[in-house]
Amino acid sequence: MGKYTSLEQAVNDPSLAIITDHITTFTELNRVYTKYRVLPKRQRRISNYYSDEFLGHTVPEMYVLIKDKMKADSEFFADLQLPSEKYMVSEPDLYYKEDSFNSGDTNICFILGHSGSGKSMMARTLEGDDIDHIELDDLLLTKDHFTMDELKDYSDMFYSFFAGEGAKYYIGVDERDSLSKEEYEDKVFIDFVKFAMDYANQHRDKKYIVEGIWIYLYFDDPSAFDDYAVFIKGTSFLKSKIRTMKREAKREKEELKDRKEMFGRAVRNYLLDEDKIDSYRKYFSDKPDTLFREESNEATKQAETVVSELRNIDKCFVDEDADGINEIMSNAEGNSELSNWNKMRIINECKFALFDLGRSIGRKGE
Repeated sequence: MGKYTSLEQAVNDPSLAIITDHITTFTELNRVYTKYRVLPKRQRRISNYYSDEFLGHTVPEMYVLIKDKMKADSEFFADLQLPSEKYMVSEPDLYYKEDSFNSGDTNICFILGHSGSGKSMMARTLEGDDIDHIELDDLLLTKDHFTMDELKDYSDMFYSFFAGEGAKYYIGVDERDSLSKEEYEDKVFIDFVKFAMDYANQHRDKKYIVEGIWIYLYFDDPSAFDDYAVFIKGTSFLKSKIRTMKREAKREKEELKDRKEMFGRAVRNYLLDEDKIDSYRKYFSDKPDTLFREESNEATKQAETVVSELRNIDKCFVDEDADGINEIMSNAEGNSELSNWNKMRIINECKFALFDLGRSIGRKGE
């Protein structure tokens, strides 16, 4: 499998895909992440190990971090004035139809919450080989970020949308300048979410996560999501914005100006989001299939345990340590504090790693 003593060695291995902070464009970022997504699982595992070893984050985590830096708009926060305490107080996270999504009875989940509230982290705790994770932000100016071939590898749902009824939305900044907000931004999110609902229903062999602020911005009636899993981050607006600020980097003023024009939403509009999110929370709060969890409760600890164990599996895999993987699997089986869902995630990853490790060792002996 090769042992690398530097990040440069790992990055230069064509069989791996590692995202570093040297990437400065969306095109390059998406190219590397698309490559990662389509690598064989064993190569993704090795990529994650060396990414974590040298950068402190796995490849998907680096993708989110670098993407956030590129989309940074820290000046938005400078003019913020909070008129009410409610913008500072966090609520418990809401999970509607979680069991149904975990079992596969419901195969699409919509995740809502403020920018920086932790939607992506919530999504990653659910991700697996059978889950397609869609970020609604990627619907904007898609042509500038993805070729059609890259879309095909990145997300089957995304590709099908832009190759079919959403073809008119496959545009870049040049085409966007000739369209009004009503012709483009106000329509693309609505059309895609409706498409996603139908697509997931027709492709029951896979699960889909769709996350973004645009859900509650463009769908005033929460009942439209009754038949699907809905998770809502309870992180307050203020806490969410501070988190975003910590991970964002400043950009040139001209770039900030372009981004403000692209989204057409001043920072004060984010205060209005709280009322929209609150209407969703109130609607789903009374549903019998709804559960609440504090952000700092046992669920968060379990998520951290799972992430840690997945990293340990990758390390054992690179070290060809089958005994270590078996020990991780045994510990998970005997861990009464883990939910069945999290326990099975660890156990299944161990089984996949042992299978790939066996094939790797077998090839060396030939």
